[in-house]
Amino acid sequence: MPLVVARAGRARRRPAPAAAVAAAVLAGTLTACGPPAPTPSTTTPAPTATDAGPLPDDVARALAVEVAQARTDRVARVVELRVRNAGPVDVTVVEGRLTTATTAAPAVTEKEREIRGGSTRAMRAALAAPTCPAVATGTAGPDPAPVVELDVVDAEGRAGTVRVVPTDETDDLRRVHGEDCAAAAVAAGLRLGLDDALVTREEDGRPVADLVLRVEPVAGGPHVRLVQVGGTTLLRPAAALGPWVVDVDSAHPPADGRVVLPVVPARCDVHAIAEDKRGTVLGVRAVVDGVEQPELYVAASAQLRGALHEFVRAACGVPDDART
Repeated sequence: MPLVVARAGRARRRPAPAAAVAAAVLAGTLTACGPPAPTPSTTTPAPTATDAGPLPDDVARALAVEVAQARTDRVARVVELRVRNAGPVDVTVVEGRLTTATTAAPAVTEKEREIRGGSTRAMRAALAAPTCPAVATGTAGPDPAPVVELDVVDAEGRAGTVRVVPTDETDDLRRVHGEDCAAAAVAAGLRLGLDDALVTREEDGRPVADLVLRVEPVAGGPHVRLVQVGGTTLLRPAAALGPWVVDVDSAHPPADGRVVLPVVPARCDVHAIAEDKRGTVLGVRAVVDGVEQPELYVAASAQLRGALHEFVRAACGVPDDART
């Protein structure tokens, strides 16, 4: 079970009682792993910022946190702190802070949340810059060792900071760190991006779109080879059902800096198009200085995303106003 320690603390701003509250963000890479996350421990209570006194221990110990990441938040590197209040007392979390050994600074929640007794609510927080090794290792890195601090106040105005060791059931923090450091390692030797322009044509009687991956070597950077570009839930290679097998070498890049990826729709059901979340984000496999890296991702711009959706709708014969 998560270890929870409460201490009376200064709330960053004093919210109204719970009933009134209910009515009323890839940055640069460091060259060494940052300091480990703090270990939860008992602290000496500090003076309370409210007249009501400190948050009771039983209220604090009823709080637990799970860290998770929605698919739609992967590009933005945003995670959710899913705060569970197992007790009977309604509380407001004024602010949450996630500290890990794999990021340079805490991730701070965007806004406060009232969490009624017996309920769970998610609080979004953008991860800080990753701490990556100077030399690409191809691994997901150290244990993230996450710790969450919650600034909490209850309906009576009793306030405190609750420190929790969260769960991470799907190991999202380790996965994100691997993706971040792979992207940084590749970017040090080869810049990647997708052209906004999308050329469509007909091949063997079917519509095909030419998606262009731009590659630009970085002078003095590590040796990078791109070996594979993956399809998505929305797009697949025109010539195969699997990924695009490529061989792009930073020492001998394409003369025009372009890798053309002919695409066709991977599926044509209305739901796949209308509810698309990751269909225009391509997974790339690379080798840096001989070390295979975790998969990294290259996302389409808003302009290209719109063009790809339009292409898929047209190729599938789906009206623009179709709904699930």
